[in-house]
Amino acid sequence: MKKLLSMFLTLTMVLSLVAVAHAEDPYEVIIETVTFGAEYEDIPAIEEAINAITIPAINVTVKILNVGIPQHAQKISMMIAGGEKADLVMAGLTLPMVNMATDGMLLPLDELVANYGPDIQALFGDQLNAGKLSGVLYAVPADAYTAQSGGFIYNKEMADELGITVPNPVTVEELANIYATIKEKKPEVFGTSFGTGETSNALYDYNLETYGSNVYAYGVTLNQYENTEIVNMYATEEYKAYVLRHKEWVEKGFVPSDSMTSGVLNKERIAAGQMFGMTTNYSPLEAPTQQGNYTFPIGMVEITKAVSSTSGLQERMWGIPVSCKNPQKAMEFLNLMFANADVANLLSNGIEGLNYKLVDEGVITYADGVDPSAPGYDRIFSRFGDQMKVYQWEPATADFYAELAAFNDNALNSLTLGYSFNSENVATEVAAVNAVIAQYAPALECGMVTDVDAALATFNDQLVKAGINRIIEENQRQLAEWMAQ
Repeated sequence: MKKLLSMFLTLTMVLSLVAVAHAEDPYEVIIETVTFGAEYEDIPAIEEAINAITIPAINVTVKILNVGIPQHAQKISMMIAGGEKADLVMAGLTLPMVNMATDGMLLPLDELVANYGPDIQALFGDQLNAGKLSGVLYAVPADAYTAQSGGFIYNKEMADELGITVPNPVTVEELANIYATIKEKKPEVFGTSFGTGETSNALYDYNLETYGSNVYAYGVTLNQYENTEIVNMYATEEYKAYVLRHKEWVEKGFVPSDSMTSGVLNKERIAAGQMFGMTTNYSPLEAPTQQGNYTFPIGMVEITKAVSSTSGLQERMWGIPVSCKNPQKAMEFLNLMFANADVANLLSNGIEGLNYKLVDEGVITYADGVDPSAPGYDRIFSRFGDQMKVYQWEPATADFYAELAAFNDNALNSLTLGYSFNSENVATEVAAVNAVIAQYAPALECGMVTDVDAALATFNDQLVKAGINRIIEENQRQLAEWMAQ
């Protein structure tokens, strides 16, 4: 009887504690999704469907914060600086993780992942090192399958109409020949465009490790799978060839002459049938993502070799900002997102029957009655959950998951995979170098410079005066220390 009474009392205490725990109001986790900025009317229904899973599982509700990518950097920075509540934000897309960490925007995550992130640890393993700065973890990769190469997407319908075959892989010389064919057969259509020139596209033409700077202010490593030397990209023969090529393409009419100033996105030109294609990252994940932007079929081919790198992992990461009110619950939800396929699919694709329908094993298309140009929900730039558990949009096939695994397994590993550069010691130089790059690089990369040799000489002279050599020396020093460890 004493043993039974003791067991009864213990059970009563446990049940009481559970009741108290669930009597607490659920914590609302605000997680952002980065899009082109359109409003999505189905977000409340998606939140409700997620809450039906998360409240009993971890006593959390979810609020989806839709942020347009043109406003993303400013909005998230202002929210965090103003102490406005946010729980999970995307680092890497417009705000490099390293910069967010050094600016005090992100919380350290080591203990949170250790205590509340078992599925995160199991999925990412050593890849978590890409989220570290000076040995401290500040962000978790949003994707475990980030091997990528430079690639090119194009209007497959137009290619078929004109009898154009885009080889895979393709070289930039072959692309130039294709642009010439388009100019001959459809003079009103441009082959490609360079966008605004605010961020460089050279990494799509060459295998580069950029160490977290999308304008190469920290120096780069060319062919990082066989080399660890950090150099000034703007002083290389590769960069000179790149800008000369772009100038030639503008002169031949392959590219809009006003690409730097028009404000028209490359995606918009392609969607309108005014342009054949554009360079972008290539991976099995990218084609279904890109296809969602167009009403006609697209093709996608590789330009460079596939590489697994720190910059690839850092392109999309999840961080918990210092304005988060309950970091434990934020991490519990982040872990659940990677563990639970239903949560990941709701965030990635919406609700089956409302937003999408299954057409093959793991493959989806728009639900009946959905207008692809104005869907009730769309994931554009953010990435949610384990992609091996997430439905993929057509033109993906049931072979997608095997292709994704093989692509990553066969990719070359960067020799600096897991290393992050801490630029705090050269912050003054970084600011000066960024200003010089913003002044000179866009015109060079958009083919708007009359004398390329003279402009490059002036550009590099100003970079040296601003301190780019000092930055590269510091980066190389830190890399040597990291490799020695």
